[in-house]
Amino acid sequence: STACYSWKLIWKSWAPPRVKFFHWLANQDRCWTAERLAHPGLQHHPRCLLCDQEPETIRHLLLECPFARKAWHEVLAWLRIPA
Repeated sequence: STACYSWKLIWKSWAPPRVKFFHWLANQDRCWTAERLAHPGLQHHPRCLLCDQEPETIRHLLLECPFARKAWHEVLAWLRIPA
């Protein structure tokens, strides 16, 4: 098996504790998305509530959703990092 030490980058970062915790949960695929709510049979909306185009997964919410892409574009522009 391969070891993943991304947790070191998460917990040693300068981010506030709540951001570190969310990043750790997302990295572990433990965020309560519709995809995750479906497994134990909990009630959920099957599509992303922001764009209503794709199933709600953590990958979609953070990277693929048009709203997330716009947010990342704005952050990169604010930091003056070319997209």
